[in-house]
Amino acid sequence: MKKDLWRRFVYVVLRLPVTPLIKLLVGYKCARLKGPDKPSLIVLNHCTDLDPILVALGLSRHMYFVASEHALRDGLPAKALKFLFDPIPFDKARADIHAIMETIRRLKAGANVCLFPEGDRTFTGETGSIAASTAKLAKKSGADLVTFKIEGGYFTTPRWAKKLRRGKTTGRVVNIYPADELKKMTDEHILSLIKRDVFEDAYESQKTRTIRYRGKSLAENIEIALFLCPGCRKLGTIHSEGDRFFCDCGLEGVFTETGLLEGETLPFSTTTEWGVWQGEQLREIVAETGDGPICSDECQQLFEVDPAAGKKLIGEGLMEICRENFKCAGMTFPIERVTRIAVVGRMTLLFSEIDGANYEVRSAYPRSALKYREIFRLLTEN
Repeated sequence: MKKDLWRRFVYVVLRLPVTPLIKLLVGYKCARLKGPDKPSLIVLNHCTDLDPILVALGLSRHMYFVASEHALRDGLPAKALKFLFDPIPFDKARADIHAIMETIRRLKAGANVCLFPEGDRTFTGETGSIAASTAKLAKKSGADLVTFKIEGGYFTTPRWAKKLRRGKTTGRVVNIYPADELKKMTDEHILSLIKRDVFEDAYESQKTRTIRYRGKSLAENIEIALFLCPGCRKLGTIHSEGDRFFCDCGLEGVFTETGLLEGETLPFSTTTEWGVWQGEQLREIVAETGDGPICSDECQQLFEVDPAAGKKLIGEGLMEICRENFKCAGMTFPIERVTRIAVVGRMTLLFSEIDGANYEVRSAYPRSALKYREIFRLLTEN
């Protein structure tokens, strides 16, 4: 690919100042691999916004990244990303065949492509589900498969947090699977290898090294991820301030420098445990709720999104999800017409309708978009 020459130049030049900066900011260490030597599909777990830089510092050869189209939509940063790196845009609010085909095209043209098979950053510290299509893509591409793993990233920049913490983050190549070997494997086998290689439980890793991640306001905005109170079993009643989080019912605790949750009335010591519990409880809440709202949030901004023209504010007001409808800013969207609900960044909610219309919901205060995504999943899983 001729345009690789420009991207490779940018890749090499930016590596020089970025490497010491990243090492200073997040205490990053990785065993750098010279390569990959052949066109490769590189997959890794997704735990920080810095992950593309972290994997790039671990592999010397230039690579393209599959990135959320939301990050490439508008504004000067988006234009800079497209000009300097030419990422492959992926629409999180729908199944994006274009991104898959473009990935295969670039691999067959001799380039390396990096993607995050979870399709999303972890909210609670454990690697999320990986679609079977990742294994199909690896096999169909005809490229080598490189698995890469980042450890400690969740505590450095929890997805729900506003501020970075100083600690230690590591990255390493786990395995390299040649294309010839992939051809002999079943899709199921390839998928199992990817899941095994990139899986990270942040709290299990902490047990073996107990690193402190120092920063200010460690619990601030934790309600973005922990949306269900274990004390009163109510949605959206957790709040945070500084290192503390608390609920209207009296439950309270702190988020420590080691990432643990501490509090006399807390039944959990990790965000992973809390996340698993709230997922199980949410299923019961959805089943128990009648035709009324399952959850709601005030003062939400609804935007209509045009990939070519950008976004336009079309309303502001209450957002709620019911068994039959999703409502926001005075507009009603039947659940049966909504194709997917996704979360980008910390709490921006994206959704699309069957007719192709795309929307974005933003909030001026911390609230969980994750709970809407999970409720929608439960309502439509059958």
